[in-house]
Amino acid sequence: MELTKERIQEMKDIMEKEYGKEYTWKEATEAAYNMQNLAHVLYDFMIEDMKRQKRLEENPKGFHLDGEGYTCAICGQSCSKENTWYDKYGVKCMACQKGVDRKQVPASIAKNRDNWYSSYDLQSCFNVRSSTIRKWVREGVLKPRTITNDDKKPHIQVFLIKDNKDTLPPKKLVESKTIKETKNGQDWFRVEPWYKFVDPFEYLKSYKIMKYMKYSDPPTGQKYDYKFEYTHQSKKSKQ
Repeated sequence: MELTKERIQEMKDIMEKEYGKEYTWKEATEAAYNMQNLAHVLYDFMIEDMKRQKRLEENPKGFHLDGEGYTCAICGQSCSKENTWYDKYGVKCMACQKGVDRKQVPASIAKNRDNWYSSYDLQSCFNVRSSTIRKWVREGVLKPRTITNDDKKPHIQVFLIKDNKDTLPPKKLVESKTIKETKNGQDWFRVEPWYKFVDPFEYLKSYKIMKYMKYSDPPTGQKYDYKFEYTHQSKKSKQ
């Protein structure tokens, strides 16, 4: 669908007011088309969601989804057709759904990721390796919930904040931040970890995970730029 000159001009005016600089007609046109395409995607998503909600009224316990390329809300793996399950908590693969059915994890974690950490979350937020997380589990530093597959092998481990409330902070405290830089008149964005903006030891002093971390000094001229590292000290040595 072709955009009118009026719509493009409207987009140009909005961009210039929002960012305080002048944009070319070409840049405004590209932004307007991107916005239009996004609107189409959102519309299609809304229609699909309405169909699912209608079907859910008829099948309140859930159902398999048609098609391919879905992502499980718990483990993050791709799933399709008979390997999907959709209910009021969203899309899950069958391995995770069976874990919910076995009460290995609460179903609500599929809908609210703020209540738990995955192993990837821990690696990303605290700059630790997967081997370190496994060590913490063995030592009792972290308490996991494990979803198993049909042959009783681990499918995924999750770490509920309520199970680790004295050890792990709320996820909102360790969210990364987007930083904008303007170079040669062009805006650039990058994502930086939370611990580059605070003294992490003081910031999370109430949480036991800090007993198992150490930091390198910030580079010269920067107030906060700590590097998180595992101390490699065992739980016993900390007592």
